[in-house]
This record gives sequence, C-alpha cells and structure tokens, in this order.
Amino acid sequence: MNSLLSHLECTRCGRSHDAFALQSRCDCGGTLLPRYDLARPPALDEVRSRPHGPWRYAELLPLQGAPVSLGEVETPLVACPRLSERFGVESWVKDDAPLPGLTFKARGAAVGLSRAVELGVDRVVMPSAGNAGGAWSLYAARAGIDITVTMSRDAPAFNQKEVELAGGELVLVEGSIADAGARAKTIAAASGGFLATTFNEPYRVEGKKTAWLELFDRLGDDDAMAFPGTVVLPVGGGVAAVALAKAVSEVVALGWASGPGPAIVGVQSADCAPIVAAFEAGETEVTPWDSSSLTSAAGLRVPAPSEGRLVLEVIRASKGSMVAAPEADIRAAIGDLAATEGIFACPEGAATLVAAERIKNGELRGPLVLYNTGAGAKYLELLR
Repeated sequence: MNSLLSHLECTRCGRSHDAFALQSRCDCGGTLLPRYDLARPPALDEVRSRPHGPWRYAELLPLQGAPVSLGEVETPLVACPRLSERFGVESWVKDDAPLPGLTFKARGAAVGLSRAVELGVDRVVMPSAGNAGGAWSLYAARAGIDITVTMSRDAPAFNQKEVELAGGELVLVEGSIADAGARAKTIAAASGGFLATTFNEPYRVEGKKTAWLELFDRLGDDDAMAFPGTVVLPVGGGVAAVALAKAVSEVVALGWASGPGPAIVGVQSADCAPIVAAFEAGETEVTPWDSSSLTSAAGLRVPAPSEGRLVLEVIRASKGSMVAAPEADIRAAIGDLAATEGIFACPEGAATLVAAERIKNGELRGPLVLYNTGAGAKYLELLR
C-alpha cells in the first residue's frame, strides 16, 4: 500500500496522536480521525490506472501492507431514470449490496480490522445492531483472529447466525445497542480484547470513505473527480456521513476535484430519531432517544449515537438536513424502489427514498445520489 498516513487528530480538542500505535479515543473523550500528508499527492491518472475497488485509493487509507480482503469490488452506481423524472433532477443509487456480507459494513470491517491486525490485535470485541457484527466476524475469520460480538436479542436472526457461522462468539443482551455496548466494554476489559465500538477505533470511517471516493470517481470526467449535488444516506451511528465529509475535504486538498461538496441529507426512522430531534431543535449535542418503540430497520436502532455532535457538524456544514422517515413509509419504499428501478434495497437504504420524497420541493440539488447500504434479501422476515 502507498499510504500517506501522517497522524491521528482529535475532533474535539485538536490534539495529535501517534497513528502507528494502537489507539482508541483521545484523553478528552473525542474521536480520533486519521490525517494524511496531502502535500505530496499522487496524480489522479496514476490512481485511475489501478484496478477498480476500494484499494485503488491506497494513499487515502491507513494500511501499510496488504489488506485482509474478501475480494471487495467497486459497487454499482445505478442510473435511475424514473426517479430522475419523479424528483426533477438526475438521480442515482450507490448500491453497496454486492459487498461481502451483503452490506456496506464490509468497507469499515475491511479497513478497520486490517489496521487492527497490523497494530498487533489478535482479539476484537464489539457491539452491533446487526450488520457490522456479521461483517467484522467474516473479516476476523479471514484474518484468523478471535472476535466477540454483543447484540440485542432482537437483532436480525440473519446477522446473529452470520456471527456464529463465521466462528465468532455471539453474546446476546436485553435492551438496545447501548446495552450491547456496555456489555462489550466489560468483556473487552476482562479479556484484553480490543474494543472496536463505533468511533472508538479510528479506522472504520476510512473504510466507509471508499464508497464516496468511488462515487466521485464515477461522476467525474477524464480530468477530475466530481461531486453530486445531494447525497441522501441512512444515519445510525453516523460513520458514513462523517466519512463523506472527510472524503470531500481530502479530495479537494489533493486537487482531484473542486467546488462545493454535496449537501448531506441524513435519514433516521421516526421511531428512533435522536439526531433528527437535535438537528430540528438547533442543538449541538444529541439527547439519547427514550422510546420503547425502536425501528424495524436494525441499522437505525441507535438511540444514543456516540458522535452525534460530529454528525450534526458535518450535516450543517454541508448545508444539508436530517429527515425522520415513518416506519410504514420505509417498508413501502422497499417495494417502491424495487418496482421502480429494480433495486432490492435494505430498509435503511429504502429510507433514503422516503427522505428524498420529503425534501424534493426545492431542496434537492442535482445530481442526487441515494445510498443503499445493503441487500433487502437479508430482511425477508420483515417483509412477510
């Protein structure tokens, strides 16, 4: 790999940390994000001469050696003429369903686990609402390291079985992912395993960033990458939103693209919408969602996102917004997207269609990209 990795930087206090030692959070509690030496950029032509896929962008990834890989591919950017007619702007779906484990979580797992292995980790402990646990278990199996995944008992059966089939230890808890997170922290402390909760390790976001690098590359021309006008994405913990903002800033700094980045529109279920509530109230911090009714879209069951502050910052800086999608509308959108454009989206991905419908009058800058984060086939029990 040709990484330009320089250091880690705290998003809260700005302090620099050693990127070549195992790290979690800053002493102040802030999230650490990788920074790169962007003063010596490779030519975009050189980058584009490499095979398509997430590893094409090695300079903007933290890996020093060969990745733990399951044959990741560049995922489709699907032109959607009927949605274009509906919304009045050129519309696309970035479809991550073909990734290992049928989920965009494979991006974060591939980079996060690869970097952990490089730094000497031989056991990972993590909580999951479902798909992340499955994806990280598959990559842990590939790497030959141990993994323990804590999940709520009501996490999708598909994901629970995925962890077990991959040889991971599955620990089920009562309650939400917040309760699973507390249990994971206890297990990690007792076992010496590395705690890979969302934003507790610095590199998952770098894997998620590759979706946006692929997108900008595909929208570009022979001379440069290009940004869409609006990206609508599901927001649980918010890693994909932070990764999108990070990708924009790095691509501009490298001279690979110019102009303003896209407006980032985040969507949550109306049954679990803590970041939407904070956004609409003008708050800078997120109050945990207090509800016994949590969404059927497992990836959106995050009542207390650990970096809600950071997600709000990137949404507002992009001149975007947050939308709460009713549960009934999310389920209907799965069928709508399948019948309209032939894309069988997961509930989280289908929620982006609901959000686009709600903001289509005057707020959508084209081109519009909806982000489907996984395969609808993983949620058949929801559709019966």
